[in-house]
Amino acid sequence: MKLTIFDLDNTILKGDSDYSWIEFLINNNYVDKEFYRNKNNYFYDQYVAGSLNIYEYCEFALGTFISLGKERTEQVLDIFMKEIIEPMINIYILRVLHKHYEAGDTLLLASATNSILVNKIGARLEFKNIIGTDPEINEGNITGKILGVPAIGEGKLKKVKSWMNENGKVDFSETTFYSDSINDLPLLLEVEVPIAVNPDNMLREEAIKQGWKIIDLI
Repeated sequence: MKLTIFDLDNTILKGDSDYSWIEFLINNNYVDKEFYRNKNNYFYDQYVAGSLNIYEYCEFALGTFISLGKERTEQVLDIFMKEIIEPMINIYILRVLHKHYEAGDTLLLASATNSILVNKIGARLEFKNIIGTDPEINEGNITGKILGVPAIGEGKLKKVKSWMNENGKVDFSETTFYSDSINDLPLLLEVEVPIAVNPDNMLREEAIKQGWKIIDLI
């Protein structure tokens, strides 16, 4: 199996879906503006620095779905997809994705973002295999906590390995990973072909040091 893994935020998307979701809610008066903007910027700065407290962040982000409720969440997500996500899709990386598809590769979307958003966006991008950070569900309701490990850093590597085991992929030979973030370093170090896409400053430095391919897409 030739496996090609894509990160989502700032790789396939020209921006961060988690951050954009909160900003969308703020700008459309679904949540308290001052509280959510300050918190959203606080966590985004942590993510860029590679020091995000994913458990604290997920409790914050998942709280928006709890506040909206199931029915309203679906309605708001549809608007968010149309108004925010569609313009964020990077057509240049879609061409790369399509080449791997035409070559017969198995495609896997692996994102630290909560799986409510990742599954919605992944379906739009026609991914059949999707990994995200899964929210805990109790009696059909989101608790605000994470189920299992978060899909960031070592956690993303662990979840990808688990997916590979379940799908008959025994090692990382013939495996490619496209990512923008230093947070994905554990997985980038494991795959046969690591590729830095629009990399953040820390990942760019690491990619140069390791001799990895770097692609800058507008």
